[in-house]
Amino acid sequence: MFATIKSKILVLIFALLCVLTCVLTGVSLYTFYHSKELIIAGNNSSIMGFEAQLNKEITEMEKEALDLAVMGEIYYQNGKNQETGEFFAKQLLKNYPNSMGNGIWFEPYEIDENRKSSCIHALWDEHGKIDFLPSCVRGDYDYFSRNWYAEIIKDLKAGKKISWTRPYKSSEVEFLMTTVGVGIYDQEKLVGIAMVDWQMDTILKSILTIKPTPNSFVLFADKTNDYIIATTEPGIDTSKVMSRSLKDLAWYSTALKEGAPFNYKGTKYIPYIKQLHNGLFLIINVPEHELFSAGIHHLHVVLSVLLIASLLIVGILYFVLKKNINQPIEKLTQTAEKIGQGNLNLAIHLDRPQELAQLASVLNKMTTDIKEHIINLARINQEKEKMESELAIAHTIQNSALPTDFPKNDVFELIASMTPAREVGGDFYDFFPVDKKHYAFVMADVSGKGITAALYMMSAKTMIKNMLQAGYPLTEAVSKVNQGLYDNHARGMFVTAFIGILDIQTGKVEYVSAGHCPPLLKKGNKYSYVKVIQNLVLGITPTYVYKKDSLQLKKNNRLFLYTDGVTEAQTKTEKLYGSERLQKTLNQNSKDTLSRVKGGIHRFTKGAEQSDDVTMMEIIFKKNLK
Repeated sequence: MFATIKSKILVLIFALLCVLTCVLTGVSLYTFYHSKELIIAGNNSSIMGFEAQLNKEITEMEKEALDLAVMGEIYYQNGKNQETGEFFAKQLLKNYPNSMGNGIWFEPYEIDENRKSSCIHALWDEHGKIDFLPSCVRGDYDYFSRNWYAEIIKDLKAGKKISWTRPYKSSEVEFLMTTVGVGIYDQEKLVGIAMVDWQMDTILKSILTIKPTPNSFVLFADKTNDYIIATTEPGIDTSKVMSRSLKDLAWYSTALKEGAPFNYKGTKYIPYIKQLHNGLFLIINVPEHELFSAGIHHLHVVLSVLLIASLLIVGILYFVLKKNINQPIEKLTQTAEKIGQGNLNLAIHLDRPQELAQLASVLNKMTTDIKEHIINLARINQEKEKMESELAIAHTIQNSALPTDFPKNDVFELIASMTPAREVGGDFYDFFPVDKKHYAFVMADVSGKGITAALYMMSAKTMIKNMLQAGYPLTEAVSKVNQGLYDNHARGMFVTAFIGILDIQTGKVEYVSAGHCPPLLKKGNKYSYVKVIQNLVLGITPTYVYKKDSLQLKKNNRLFLYTDGVTEAQTKTEKLYGSERLQKTLNQNSKDTLSRVKGGIHRFTKGAEQSDDVTMMEIIFKKNLK
């Protein structure tokens, strides 16, 4: 049925029509759903701007209250002069013009034992000037009976540092307001409050005009204290529901989440929930169909255009391919078969039609690219084999340099291990007798990777052992090693090392730490880090003067040394094992310390590739000193 090229072209064009239609439809749907996310994010960004403006004002109110509380304490502790307090309040009100007033209010008889109330209240008058509440000046204002005062005092005594009152209308003003209060203290004693009034009517007008779409509505409320401040929900009079419980709203639920749609009266809404710094919050509910109506209309138009365009493109393609197509396709097919059989020296010469000529050019380029790729692949394999050979040599050098005959006697026991990374580093350890009384041990890490680091490690290890066994004092031996490494060092390479000498008769350890990780010492049942004098790493500066330090080992004490491959072992998300986790692992009850740490690292990294050598050593002192 499909033996001819013409029939195959027809099938190909039909299949292409189906594939093209599916792909374009999929792209359109993806674009639509992505645009939905952008629309949601755009609305969220706009609402967040309004939220940020409100939070800025709230923060300024709280800052003014905190500043006024400091002034109140100064006023209380330095003479309690009325003019001074009024000066403080007035200056702060000038600095924070968005507040409608501020004041300091003292507990009964705190300022004057003959007068129960003592307060200073500054506020803006109708002419934009600052005035003071007359009843405060006279001392006959009974603010103790006011709800705002009682709320703030209750919160402060309960341990809050800043308290916001429920929105209310004062007897002195007719508009809605809220008050923020901060405690004034004499030592630990609460002697009064500093408060700032915030007029909410203007804020409410701004909130209630938020309308991302025609049928959106807003809720402004206090979730913590469970009451409504204002709402623009259709059919609800905000003045009648103010201060009522949120449970009175049919659509509201404590399980409501931002961006999670909910159904209300047959309409699906998307909520935007914004928490303000003072505990109040906004919910803007937007009908989903209104939010995405433009996008849905655009999707319908795009799908229609794409379908028509697909039909036109496929029809044109059919007539172009139909004309004089058999011979060029056959030529291309035969040549492609030969290329597929391995003849990469063929070239296709085809001038027309243009599309097939272009395809021939692509096949010719593909043939050239395949030849180049084969050459490059051969070169890469050669380089890989060379690198693997180098790594194998480096591994051999590194492993052969490490002693395995661990000392174990009645005086002390030494154990060590090194788990190499795939790319060979330069970690090494060593231990050897210096004389009949002293035993040396080394834990070191060479910078760099590969065979260069392995050879440099061998050089450092040999120098350290030779200098110590030659009888040089510890610091002099380290200095000579440093000089030797500097004279022979490869560019950019250095060694961190912890070099110690154990007096097997007294248990005293003298050591030099050349930029190395601090060891842990177990006394009793706990390991703790040794505070070491850190010197410069070896091989950088030839004239550096190294300083030694010492510690005392007693019976059953353990000294644990390691390289940074332990603490810098990391997970696939690059989280480090760390020094605290190492100490915690060591302090678990187990005799086999090195295996316990290896197991801890393995469980922590969860199969992540090891990036550095993991090298450890522990010295267990057994001698009972008199």
